[in-house]
Amino acid sequence: MHLAWLRPRRSLAGRLALAVTGAVTAALVLAAALSVWREVDRYAADKQAALEAVAQVFAHGGARATAANDEAAAAASLRAIGNVPSIVYGAIERPDGSVLAEQGIGLRLTQDAALDGADLSLLHLFATQSLRATAPILENGRPVGRVVLIGETDDIRDHVWAAGQNAALAALLAVAIGIGVSFYLQRSVTRPLGALTRTMEAVRLRHDYTQRAPVESDDEVGALARTLNDLLSAVNERDHRLAAHSAHLEAEVQARTADLREAKQAADAANAAKSTFLATMSHEIRTPMNGVLVMAELLASADLPVRQRRYAEVIARSGRSLLAIINDILDFAKVEAGKLDLEHVPVCPAEIADTVVTLFAERARAAGLDLAADIAPEVPQAIFGDPVRLGQVVSNFVSNALKFTEAGHVSVRMALDAGDGCLVIAVADTGIGIPQDKLATIFSAFSQADQSTTRRFGGTGLGLSIAQQIIAAMGGTVAVESRVGAGSTFSARIPVTVAEPARPILRHGTVPAAIVLDTAGPATRVALAASLSGAGFAPVAADRGAAPAHWVLDAAALVAAGRRPDRAGRVLVLAGAGDNAADQALRSGLADAVLRWPVIQAEWRPLLAALAAGDPFTASAAVAVATDLLPQFSGARVLVADDSAVNREVALEALARCGVTDVVTVEDGAAAVAAAGAQRFDLILMDGSMPILDGFTAARTIRQREAATDRRTPIVALTAHVLGEAAEAAEAAGMNGTLLKPFTLRQLADLLQAHVPSLRDGAREAAVGSEEARAALPTGAAPGAAPEASPDGDLLDAEVLDGLLGLGDGAFLDRVLDLYRAQGPVALATLRSALAVSDQPAIARAAHSLKSMSANIGARALVARLRAIEDAARNAACAEPQEACDGLEALLAATIRDLEGRTRAQAVAA
Repeated sequence: MHLAWLRPRRSLAGRLALAVTGAVTAALVLAAALSVWREVDRYAADKQAALEAVAQVFAHGGARATAANDEAAAAASLRAIGNVPSIVYGAIERPDGSVLAEQGIGLRLTQDAALDGADLSLLHLFATQSLRATAPILENGRPVGRVVLIGETDDIRDHVWAAGQNAALAALLAVAIGIGVSFYLQRSVTRPLGALTRTMEAVRLRHDYTQRAPVESDDEVGALARTLNDLLSAVNERDHRLAAHSAHLEAEVQARTADLREAKQAADAANAAKSTFLATMSHEIRTPMNGVLVMAELLASADLPVRQRRYAEVIARSGRSLLAIINDILDFAKVEAGKLDLEHVPVCPAEIADTVVTLFAERARAAGLDLAADIAPEVPQAIFGDPVRLGQVVSNFVSNALKFTEAGHVSVRMALDAGDGCLVIAVADTGIGIPQDKLATIFSAFSQADQSTTRRFGGTGLGLSIAQQIIAAMGGTVAVESRVGAGSTFSARIPVTVAEPARPILRHGTVPAAIVLDTAGPATRVALAASLSGAGFAPVAADRGAAPAHWVLDAAALVAAGRRPDRAGRVLVLAGAGDNAADQALRSGLADAVLRWPVIQAEWRPLLAALAAGDPFTASAAVAVATDLLPQFSGARVLVADDSAVNREVALEALARCGVTDVVTVEDGAAAVAAAGAQRFDLILMDGSMPILDGFTAARTIRQREAATDRRTPIVALTAHVLGEAAEAAEAAGMNGTLLKPFTLRQLADLLQAHVPSLRDGAREAAVGSEEARAALPTGAAPGAAPEASPDGDLLDAEVLDGLLGLGDGAFLDRVLDLYRAQGPVALATLRSALAVSDQPAIARAAHSLKSMSANIGARALVARLRAIEDAARNAACAEPQEACDGLEALLAATIRDLEGRTRAQAVAA
């Protein structure tokens, strides 16, 4: 720091010392210059005065010679100047300026700058080094001439040098004093600043906020040091607080992390439990679908009237829709990912409307509501879309409308917007309506108008939200219009691609246009009027007069009147399902045709076409049932591995429908592995849950054994588990695919086609009388809900029994009953042994085994008892005593007796 003043650009002390020294030096230079100037001026003045005094002396001594104009005397008076060393020239001049006498070295030069004492400046004196002085010569007071003297000033340099030395000495002294002053200032100002700088540098380098700057004075520098110390104290205190908070925060973070870890583990456990629950529900819910789908298939393929066949087809379509919706609901991964897959197949909008109004007809009738669908003539026969999802949207709209409508009607209208070609679906009701402030949230999940709506009408508020998501996935939009007390209209606009154009019906010119609509239902009346108007008819009032007109009226009113309307053309009566008045009107000739309520397009359009063309009415022109030919694989050898004898028997029958008769069945995975090693199979259908060795382990064992050979037999998992570990295990075990239960015969045929196409028998294809024949392969799980009461009391489910009767030949149920009669008591004995030792897993397995075979033959009462035992055992909470099997044994015996009675009755009927 002692050399800091040498670095003026960096040091405040150096800049201060330089400023002081510079200021002192500048002042001394100026003072020295002034001193030298004054000294020269004083010297010149003294020299001039002395020279003038000498000139006065010579003027007095040469006055008489000058007056006498005596040159010799004048010259003699001037000789004395030789005794004056500094005078180099002297002359006596006459009044006219002429020289009377002169004395000195050289002549007088005109360039002498000091002539007549006119210029005594320092520069002139240095240039000429001479001074000039004159004195008048007086004689008796009269000027007779003058004396001119020129003196040398060559000693002026000595005087200037002496003055400069004095000034330099004074300057040095002053500079020394200035440096001393600067060092003092540095000590009192810059040293505290330097200490302050060092303190700040130490804080910056070491982050040591305990450092303090020394306070050496009470001036501004001392105030700055105190301020810095206060700042460091505040920062140090803040650091202490932060350190304490950080230590506390770390502990808090650790505690929170532990809480989060526990919460995550709990969430993972809940998620796993939910997945397990969904997988179980997948297995349980799909089981009762067997009876529904098999019954619909049997009804549709039986020799039934056209109307009853249509009902069976509606059941089949509804069952397929329900199964598809259940699949999506149970598909946990898809729901969690928010994905929604849509089909792109031809869809008939009219068929969608028919299915919906048929499904909700009974609900509307019970509520005293009219339900109708109006399909505009321009609506295409078929569009590309997803029939299940589109039906789900319309069903949600209709269900919502029926829920909130206490009186009046609900109408479904489908039309094609001529502007953008969108299909517009609108469902209008005369219900309670929706307040305007609730319309914005009506499509939100779990949202209803208010809490009283939920308490009064029930529901979760999900239906409309699901409908909106489906329509959005189709690229469309939903909307709602409503007035409180007047009703609501929910609509959807869907961009569509036409698969088959509309086929409008037009009235022939010879057919009378007038037609009277005299039906009680306002929605049905409006729908029929719109359809008739589109075909070219003119609906008129019933009191129009005696003009000829066709009539559409209620069957009960026509039968009550006992006669046809006056001048009536053709008469159609409207009646609900099971209304005997319609048959009575036809038999008595009061009516020409019957139209069932609710009006569906499959019945109405053939009647309208006949009416418009003037053709006679025929039997209901319901949509014909397509005949699906199943490929046959008579040369295929298939191994079926399933622990349920009932399931194996049904699998044999299902494969036989596809021409496969060379089938080997085994009841556990170990037997499947042995069978696969003993002989060659073209396909293996492997159940996942089996004793000894489960199906997935068995498949993995077969694959390991095949690794040493070139053979790889297709293995397909046959399971009702659509979620959870089963689907993943099938893939991990090296299986070639999964066939979900219940499956259709077409799906089974497609599976055979995919894995054994070379074994297809092209010359043999069996026809099945159903749009999509369904084989309800029992799943080995209990129904998710108790079946309805059957004619056999509460023991048996008639629908399941009828489904079994429709499979195979008449002896099929006998074979299943024989298996159940043989294996039921064995399974009950296993359950009794497990209850005796309270082995909860064994109790669950035994109860599940007996429940599975009982469910597949429709033993509803026994299934209910066994389900309770199984559920308790799976929760390790089964406390049933061994004696509980006594009641189960009695119930099993009663069930077998009822089954035998049902079989005998079936044999007698055949």
